[in-house]
Amino acid sequence: MIKKEIAEKLFKAELSEQRVELGAIDDLRDNYQSIAAKAVPLKRIIEKAANDLEQVAKDLRNVESDAKKLESMAKELGADDIVRSAQALQSASKELSSSWGKAAQGASSAAKEI
Repeated sequence: MIKKEIAEKLFKAELSEQRVELGAIDDLRDNYQSIAAKAVPLKRIIEKAANDLEQVAKDLRNVESDAKKLESMAKELGADDIVRSAQALQSASKELSSSWGKAAQGASSAAKEI
């Protein structure tokens, strides 16, 4: 009789231990799903940022092109101050366009890896 009681208590203890282990894995799974769910909207934010950065780079390339045209017209008119200003804008927009373009590519690549 004592052996039977001991066996029953051991069996109940084992069941209890298994329930705790199952609960722990359920908690861990829920935690994982909660964290993974946060990644989806963050990925969209990164993709939008990459698109916005690429648009900024494109707009800066347009400024560069317009500054080059203005420089040419100012040279024909002999407006040296405008020539220098146009050259400065052309140089600055070219540099920024390159930087923002690289940032857009990096953000886009990062979003694809997620």
